[in-house]
Order: sequence, then structure tokens, then C-alpha cells
Amino acid sequence: MKIKEIDEILGVAPATFNDWKHASHDKYNLAKLLAALPANIAIEYIKKADAIAQSKPIMLLSTVNCSISDKSKHLKASQIKAILSGKLPDTPLEKYALKIIKTEASQIEIEQFASYYKIPKLKLLKTLND
Repeated sequence: MKIKEIDEILGVAPATFNDWKHASHDKYNLAKLLAALPANIAIEYIKKADAIAQSKPIMLLSTVNCSISDKSKHLKASQIKAILSGKLPDTPLEKYALKIIKTEASQIEIEQFASYYKIPKLKLLKTLND
């Protein structure tokens, strides 16, 4: 893709993309990939990702569980739903999960999860702001 297309499709400013193109930058490989990827294929991937995201939001669950190294302690979506619906975290693991949600999860992850599981906005906001 051309820099203009990367800006239009992905919202990466040209100056930022030019910074990424330096071999010492953490996103150097991403810059090489984006430059080599045709725009039409990038758009197809984005559409597929949108379709997957609409099916069942797993990103918030992944964000929380990736922080928990012991797989036997990973939370289920129902547990996260309960926490975001206003249930006070009882265990240290639930308290940790809420902390991760507040500090590491993106707004989009939280909104998609809340929308899919029909968590009332007021309960969600109260939980996140406490």
C-alpha cells in the first residue's frame, strides 16, 4: 500500500508510518508488511476481522486471561460479565481481572463485550469508575 492508503484505511499518519520504517523501530516489520500488502487485500482482511468481532467478543476475555499465567485459573466470559454487571469481586483473581480490564483493555473491547452480553451501561460505568 502507499502511505496515503495506509493513512486512509488504517488511520496511521504518514509521519508515524515513516517513523515505523526505520529498522530500529518496534513496528518496523509491521511497516514492511503494510507497504507490501495491496490495499484491496487489506480491506478484505479488515472486513473479515469485523465479521469475526461481531460474532462473539473474545478480545476482552483474551486480554484478561493473557495476564493470568496459570491456565487453570482463566476466567470464563460469564465471570467477567458478572464483574462488569456490578458484582463485587470476591476473590483476588476477580479483583485482578477488574484491574486488568480498567488498565489494559481498550474501550472498544469493553464496549463490544458489554453490548454482546447486554450489560447495562450504568452498571458498566459504575463498575469501571469505582
